[in-house]
Amino acid sequence: MLAGLGAAHCRDPVDPPPVEGEKETPPLPAMAREARLLQVDAAQRVLLSIRADGTYAQDLPDGAPVRIADAAEGADITGDGQTTVMWSAEADGMRTVWLWRRGTPEAIVLSQKARGPVLHDGGQSFVAFLEQDGTGASAVRVARIPTCLPGDCVLQTLLQVQDGAPALRRGGTTLSLQNGAHRWLIDVPTGAVKDLGELPGHSFVSPAMTRYGWAEHDHVRLFDSATGAQVWEQVIEHADFQSWISTHAFMLSEERVYVGSEDIYMGTPQGVPKSHRTYACGAQGCSSSLGGDSCYPATLQGQLAMWCRPDPCLQIRCPQPSPSYRDSEGAWLYSESESGRVLGPILSQDLKNSVGLYGEQGQLHRLEWRREDEFWSLYLDAPYPSAPIQFLPDKSRVVFHQQVFEADGIARSHLWTWDRFRRVDLGRLDGAPGPMSIVRDNPPTFYLDTDVVNADGTAGTAIVRVAL
Repeated sequence: MLAGLGAAHCRDPVDPPPVEGEKETPPLPAMAREARLLQVDAAQRVLLSIRADGTYAQDLPDGAPVRIADAAEGADITGDGQTTVMWSAEADGMRTVWLWRRGTPEAIVLSQKARGPVLHDGGQSFVAFLEQDGTGASAVRVARIPTCLPGDCVLQTLLQVQDGAPALRRGGTTLSLQNGAHRWLIDVPTGAVKDLGELPGHSFVSPAMTRYGWAEHDHVRLFDSATGAQVWEQVIEHADFQSWISTHAFMLSEERVYVGSEDIYMGTPQGVPKSHRTYACGAQGCSSSLGGDSCYPATLQGQLAMWCRPDPCLQIRCPQPSPSYRDSEGAWLYSESESGRVLGPILSQDLKNSVGLYGEQGQLHRLEWRREDEFWSLYLDAPYPSAPIQFLPDKSRVVFHQQVFEADGIARSHLWTWDRFRRVDLGRLDGAPGPMSIVRDNPPTFYLDTDVVNADGTAGTAIVRVAL
């Protein structure tokens, strides 16, 4: 679809055929050169890349690259590949936001003074961001994507606040704006704004914005966003502690509230540091089942999770505990530091599978695949695997990079898959893996940045596409 747009397109040089009699394995062919991978849609209809002079799009499987915008830092494409929201890196606190429709020669500039995150719903019915004027006022600006046309894309201002440092979040088609203790909820389809006022204590909203509330000292209250009615109120029990205070609160679902605290056990000697814990509160009450960890919201593989920091060990010669990750329900996922782990762990999208590289000096290393109480190991000779390691979307295999000594005695980079029982060599890379990789399904395909050496000896880049 992108071919035939005249001077706006160019074709990548074709990889030379292997020389007859070469001892080395011919490399996997590059689909683009002097480019870095930006994004591939789920249907694998279009690939976006960054080049020296801007952002390029090319139809898959073999379309010509077309320049559509200046250099973007990030991009989100709809599942069918038809619409893309892109944004630049920040410069002086501002960034450019674009909208591009597949088949058009140029992206539409939505803003050149957006601040903070660029937000949109899954179907990209809108894109929202903050802008700030010369007086210090911040405005929530929204573009309605279906009606946005080149030269005719009006930005709506749904809310404006004076001064402060407002933060914008999204849940579904609802936006939350927080400026200090003040919060607003904005229904984007209707443009309706609900002013929640200045909330006491540590306020929070749920991921889908259907609930909000606050933790004020030991009282936790949850409200329905649509009606304002109180859903429940709980009191955290802390009779065993002195100097107990709540420090923060957050939600990772529509029903449960996590509250962090700082305290000292009754009878603790003078000078002992304060301890921390995280309580899970719901309709049935609050419990400190997460133990002595101070937990905060995090994101893993696009899923909501928690990063938890334990208090230091105060005993003599005891090992210091490592921070860990837990899922949105508080179930333990992995520790940041684990004895013998060299690389990883890398998680599947549902967070139920993990793969890491383990081994001690002087011993064979192994890839270890873990799922609940089961694990599988693949013992490997050096050189050992290195990034990237990624799960396929169906979680049936992982794809990983490992160098191999070929017939001429030189170690070269290869890509492999492993399904817990069998390892398959996908082929040799020309060069080494670069910073970005993407796995797509239907059909299973791996897209990878590579760092290469050009024929004239200069450093170059390329993008490789490998069928899985």
